Amino acid sequence: MTPSDEAEAAMTSQSTTYRARPWMDSDNAWERWLRPDEPRVSPDRNAQLMKLRKGQMEHRLDVLRMRDRAPRLALYGRTINGQPPVRSLAAGRELAERMGWQVPHGQTFTDCLSVTACEDRHGWARVKESVKQGFTDGVVALTRATISPDLDDYGAELDWFDLHSSFLVLVHAENVVTA
Repeated sequence: MTPSDEAEAAMTSQSTTYRARPWMDSDNAWERWLRPDEPRVSPDRNAQLMKLRKGQMEHRLDVLRMRDRAPRLALYGRTINGQPPVRSLAAGRELAERMGWQVPHGQTFTDCLSVTACEDRHGWARVKESVKQGFTDGVVALTRATISPDLDDYGAELDWFDLHSSFLVLVHAENVVTA
């Protein structure tokens, strides 16, 4: 299928709206079609997930603004050696307050750092339950690794939040590297 065929197929798909692809995407599609054997650099997965998370967040915030309602967010942190994550939760609360968002009483959740799988964490399950029940619109965490160090698991969590019309906020974005 040539790039022009792809554009025509996009126009005649089930969707009645036509989404024009940016010129660079069209140009890249032509290059791939004309030079299929040329090596290509794949995009950075971390950057893709950051773009996805930010897009979901902006969309949800726009919807809440249209409803004239401040977002309600849960705070999530991970404990190390039984020590509560006071600083990371404070950073999340500070971000929420600076943005004019609400952190309802009782919407602070923690898990032990040693439990890595998202589905095995009791606090993370409670965050998701709070979202499903409509108590919160999303969650604030310190870093992507707080949610999951594995990019595929993190992507799956972003998909879950998108599916439940909620969003994830990070104090330190995916592209920030701290020493």
